[in-house]
Amino acid sequence: MSDESKKMSIEEWVCRLNEEEMPVFAHTARNIAAVSGHIETPIAELSHLILQDSSMTTRVLRLANSVYYNPGGDNISTVSLAILMLGFDVVRNIALTIAMIDTILKGTQHEHVVEEMARSLHAAVQAKAIAQARGMVEVEEVFIAALLYRLGHLAFWCFPHNLAKALDAEYCVTKTQEKAEQKVLGFTLTHLTMALNKEWQLSKILADALDNAIYHGETIKDIDQAYQLVMAVEQGWGSLDTKTAIHDISKRAKLTLAETLSMVKDNAHLAAQTAIEYGAVKASQLINLPDEVKIDLTNLDISDNDFRPDLSLQLSILRELTIMLSERVDINVILGTVLEGIYRAMGMERTALAFINPQRTELKAKYVYGKDRASFEHCFNFPVDDASRNIFAHIISQQKPFRLNSKNINRYESQLTPDIKKCLGTLDFFAMPLMVNKNVKGLIYADCKFTGRELTEQDFQTFIHFCENANIAFDLLTRR
Repeated sequence: MSDESKKMSIEEWVCRLNEEEMPVFAHTARNIAAVSGHIETPIAELSHLILQDSSMTTRVLRLANSVYYNPGGDNISTVSLAILMLGFDVVRNIALTIAMIDTILKGTQHEHVVEEMARSLHAAVQAKAIAQARGMVEVEEVFIAALLYRLGHLAFWCFPHNLAKALDAEYCVTKTQEKAEQKVLGFTLTHLTMALNKEWQLSKILADALDNAIYHGETIKDIDQAYQLVMAVEQGWGSLDTKTAIHDISKRAKLTLAETLSMVKDNAHLAAQTAIEYGAVKASQLINLPDEVKIDLTNLDISDNDFRPDLSLQLSILRELTIMLSERVDINVILGTVLEGIYRAMGMERTALAFINPQRTELKAKYVYGKDRASFEHCFNFPVDDASRNIFAHIISQQKPFRLNSKNINRYESQLTPDIKKCLGTLDFFAMPLMVNKNVKGLIYADCKFTGRELTEQDFQTFIHFCENANIAFDLLTRR
């Protein structure tokens, strides 16, 4: 144990976790908090945030179609539809949970890490069910607050800085875990959770739950009872503590003991299966299940590979767009679904939505998907006023779908400025203007720069088909 480790304050721990051990989670958490604050376009912004990560997109959709989140079995093939059907809060919390689990699984696999993850996922499912049984409607905040209730414990055991053995030893000789933590670390792991929750703007309910001296609401009792049950179940379903926990839940939820027992057993099964869906297979195996319940471990391949062309998915997303148009869904949701269809279903490796500024002098990317997203978004900013003679000014003036490839490159060579060539890095792409009242408001761009996959005429027609849905949506909007 180093002197430096002994002397680290809670602020230094937060700083180190924030900047060195958990920067990706910190970044995602802050982005999700920012998205939640967007009054006009939260669905589009959340969809964009998720689609930036192909692995997260795959798992969000996998979970959106799971029994836990989608018991009715409705087919959900796009992130936008997942948000519309399950609700913004549900999908936001799925994304936040995935980000947390990914971060934790990349850290030190100390036995306590997996134990804490199993405990947190189990408690989150139980707390949400208790809140629902009491008649609470908005239960997603309960789920995320319960999930993150022991975040400090997870973070410490994942990144213990040579203090794991010391704290484990102190647990064995000190009366309470809190006193042991205070002695070894100078603060408790609950206080670390509070500090991280504040730093990353995770959950107001979590802040209230951790500050029991101030707040004792019913929602907090849901979380407390869930953890009491989970801790008791770890000692056995027949233990006295488990029976007491079930009795207490039945009184608050106004259920019979038999109904409560059935509910919490079903939730233990759901928690274990959901842990697997999230990718926490080892944690799922530590959730103590009653009656030798079997867990489905099939179909667990979660790939980080980029999206591939998928005709079935293309047709599914096009059907979704038709329904969205008929139901007059928000224009931002439709645009997001169009981009998702081009990026995911067509397998276009770089896809961008760009708008012309109010002065009609420049075209600038707003949403970009692809490996070099940040740099491409930064450089995709071109003049398109009447004096401009570049390829994008030409596309906008023609107001037609456009395809650049080896067959027509000579015709447009003079319009491919050095800035455009440097930014695009390819001379094979699709683009189509977005029209409102016969005026171009922007365009959608797509290419396959990274693999150099040869784009076909069929690809181009499918691209046009997707983009036409965006233009239909703009037309409907102006008519309304």
